[in-house]
Amino acid sequence: MKVVLVHFFSVVLMISVMTGCNNFAEDEMLDSMVSSHPDFYMLYAVTDKNKNFDSFDEVQAYYNVDFNQYLSKASLDTLLYGSYIWLYSGYKYEYIETLEFGEFPAFVVFDSEQLVFKSSNIEEVEEFLSTRQETPGIKLRKEQEIDYHGL
Repeated sequence: MKVVLVHFFSVVLMISVMTGCNNFAEDEMLDSMVSSHPDFYMLYAVTDKNKNFDSFDEVQAYYNVDFNQYLSKASLDTLLYGSYIWLYSGYKYEYIETLEFGEFPAFVVFDSEQLVFKSSNIEEVEEFLSTRQETPGIKLRKEQEIDYHGL
C-alpha cells in the first residue's frame, strides 16, 4: 500500500511541476507581449500559423498592407509604439496559437497586464482602440499631434 501511495504522490508531484513549468513559460511569453506602459496598448497583427515567414519583410510582402492606414489617429495614439507589430510563426507565436483564430491576419491587443481584445476585423480593432478612455500618456500624444500616416 505504501508503494502505491508513494507512486501516486510522485505522479501528482511530477504533474504539478510540469503544469507549473508550462504556466511559467506562458506567463513569461505573455510578459513579453504586454505593454510596458499602463497608458498604452500593444497591437499585434497575427499571421496564419500555416505560413512560414523568416522575417518581417516577408510577412509585409505577403500581406501587402499597412494596417496603420485603416486606423485613425485617435486609435494610433493609444498604441505604445504608434503602430502594430506583426506576429508570425517563431516570433512570440506560441501563446497566440492558443487563441484559435478562424481568419488571418487576426489582431490581438494587450494592455500592461493581459490580452484585452482579439478580432479578425480591422474595423472592430479601430472601434475598440478609438473608444479607449484617455490616459495622461494618450493626452500627451494628442497634444504632440503626431502624423502617424506620414511616417
